[in-house]
Amino acid sequence: MNALIIGCGRIFYKHLESINALKKNKIKIVGFCDKDSKKLKILKKKYKLDIFKNFKKAIDYTKPDLVIILTPSGFHSEQVIYSIKKNCHVIVEKPLCLKIRDAKKIVQLSKQYKTKVFVVMQNKFNLPVIKLRKDIQKGFFGRLIHGSVIVRWKRDKFYYNQAKWRGTWKLDGGVVSNQASHHLDLMRSIMGEPISVYAKGFNHLSGTETEDTALIIFKFKNGKTGLMEATTAMRPFDVEGSFSLMGTKGSAKVGGFALNEISYSYLEKKSNNNRFKTNPKNVYGYGHIEFYKHVMESIYKNKKSEFESDQAIKTVQLINAIYKSIELNREIYLNQNIVSKKLGN
Repeated sequence: MNALIIGCGRIFYKHLESINALKKNKIKIVGFCDKDSKKLKILKKKYKLDIFKNFKKAIDYTKPDLVIILTPSGFHSEQVIYSIKKNCHVIVEKPLCLKIRDAKKIVQLSKQYKTKVFVVMQNKFNLPVIKLRKDIQKGFFGRLIHGSVIVRWKRDKFYYNQAKWRGTWKLDGGVVSNQASHHLDLMRSIMGEPISVYAKGFNHLSGTETEDTALIIFKFKNGKTGLMEATTAMRPFDVEGSFSLMGTKGSAKVGGFALNEISYSYLEKKSNNNRFKTNPKNVYGYGHIEFYKHVMESIYKNKKSEFESDQAIKTVQLINAIYKSIELNREIYLNQNIVSKKLGN
């Protein structure tokens, strides 16, 4: 399968490594696209592939089967939509896009053109996360009661100054839409779709347009509740990215830096955790490889995937509801008009 990569920034090499690690259903890279001419010249010299500054010209010239989009969030919608209309499958970094209306259009066009759009949520392939979800499916937790997310990461001035789009409403959003979107997606995957959210946003240290800290209360069906604390103001380094779960028959916490360790698991019925206790050493790469394996199988066997746009839109809607709650300082119900002005919807 021929693939074009659009966006050659911070996460680019992780995707390239994951593609090269595939042993079957292999992907052949046919070109790179980025706005940085110096970066493109280095890539051309190293990989001897076509380079482009304009994504439309890149797609039109290379005619890929798959477009891999690793650009800032605010560019996703235009690039995904153009790719679909050129009959390409798409892999796009989280989130799917920022605006609900764009997400709806992507879902509609994906069905119309019979192409698949996958959003990168690689942490769902972490061994401890897989174990947690399997134990839930087996009923080991009983009735779920409460879920809790903590994201305590460091993003300092150096991080934000590396790229002008970071921390802007137009192209990025804050900790909710960027760093914590993985955890939001996991929360709704496990607890179900929220009925309502009530959120507060703060900017403690980043000095950007957007929040660097958010506190969120979730209500779910059947009386389930949720809490989320997400911040990039942690100093002096990253500490934790975790999800905790309480049920009528047990509780557990998947923690570590990025949902890569079972911190504890207390269940009435014993469940062997040894194999799933921690991820392989490279926590920031293991999930990407497994994600690509999953995507390729889904395409070749035409199997439905939870990473496709019709599911990813629900996380976009949730992000908008959280930001609208911050804007209006009140509880927002997901069945209402949940468009966030800050994200330009």
